[in-house]
Amino acid sequence: MSKPKSTAPCVRYFYLPANSSRDAEIIQVINSGGPKVQVPMREEDIELSAIFERELTSSERLTYRNSETWKVFTSWDEVEQDHISFGLADEVLLVLLSLSYRFKLEEYIAVSA
Repeated sequence: MSKPKSTAPCVRYFYLPANSSRDAEIIQVINSGGPKVQVPMREEDIELSAIFERELTSSERLTYRNSETWKVFTSWDEVEQDHISFGLADEVLLVLLSLSYRFKLEEYIAVSA
């Protein structure tokens, strides 16, 4: 018997890998509607699956109400600073940041010859 999915609002994270024209990104969806998102791209829309899910903080509940809100991060430091400002529990933040080893957010620097 499968466990029913929660219908409560939550925050989900999606990883968009780098390609030749852009750096990798973490897309945070507050009040996420499901474990997959369609990301509009110039070439073709991409469907991503969530890599992490958590409950909203009380500060996020007040700030975002029931609005689905996307935030895009290009570094794990940005993720950490944003989450500290919204009062994410240290234990949850540590688990989230542990994903940085698996989901790299590296900037690609062009080297001229």
